[in-house]
Amino acid sequence: MPWLAIPFSDLESKKALSRKFDVEGIPCLIILQPDSNEKEEILRDGVELLHRYGVEAFPFTRERLEELEREEKEKHDNQTFANLLSSHDRDYLLGHHPTNGQVPVASLVGKTLGLFFSAQWCLPGMKFTPKLVSIYHKIKQLISERPGVEGFEIVYVSSDRDRASFDSYSSLMPWLALPFGDPKIRALARHFDVQDIPCLIILGPDGKTVTKQGRSLINLYQENAYPFTEARLESLHRQMDEEAKGLPRSELHAGHHHELTLVSDGTGGGPFICCDCDEQGLGWAYLCLECGYEVHTKCVRAAGGNSTVGP
Repeated sequence: MPWLAIPFSDLESKKALSRKFDVEGIPCLIILQPDSNEKEEILRDGVELLHRYGVEAFPFTRERLEELEREEKEKHDNQTFANLLSSHDRDYLLGHHPTNGQVPVASLVGKTLGLFFSAQWCLPGMKFTPKLVSIYHKIKQLISERPGVEGFEIVYVSSDRDRASFDSYSSLMPWLALPFGDPKIRALARHFDVQDIPCLIILGPDGKTVTKQGRSLINLYQENAYPFTEARLESLHRQMDEEAKGLPRSELHAGHHHELTLVSDGTGGGPFICCDCDEQGLGWAYLCLECGYEVHTKCVRAAGGNSTVGP
């Protein structure tokens, strides 16, 4: 670190600063303005600001941050496939097969598009990828059976640490990819504020953002989530509510030693990470009221005993 530091032995100063600024987790970067003692001038989210804006956040004043927010909103309002995925010296993406090695970005216009942020070193990403491949093929099949329905494609946005890892991991994917190490990769992560991977951003046929929760929606609804619009999700939510009426109010799950209770989104059902499949969940779930163990309704494996039907 090229900056100053409190001596390691000065525990009192470290404790005093943690108390003063209510530091509950690390890393944490507190930004103080010169000659200012007012609380409203203290920024507590310096790490997020640097991740989001980089050096452009300096000098971290309220005016500068408001200016950056306006610029960011304008970029999102005007985003297209071209300005998101193309650069001055590249107007193509990498295809999966040698026969279509370079696929023009312009060919994506009019399709629903997923931006898949992941890496081979990311274990959750490696686990999610086979599921996404399966859903990708199913969505493609659904589209082929419905003439006039908008197309669907995915672009891999790599966080791999070397070319060999990129080549190995991307070979598992039947979709397109940004070239390894392309400057657009970091720009996209910042534009969509991607802080954790795997992450699946869904863009509409016009290039505008539909949802940043693509991974969760795939886990919840599989291929039925397509085209991921609010209208589609509202329809699926109503369908889930109807199906929940026939689910047992409680279950004995083979993977847990306490009784699980059926809960809805409003009573503890989400968002959550399923303790059985380790994937995201939202909406109806089975929850252990004693210890917080929670699973998708589809992940419950009966362990015998009585079940009570109806929420």
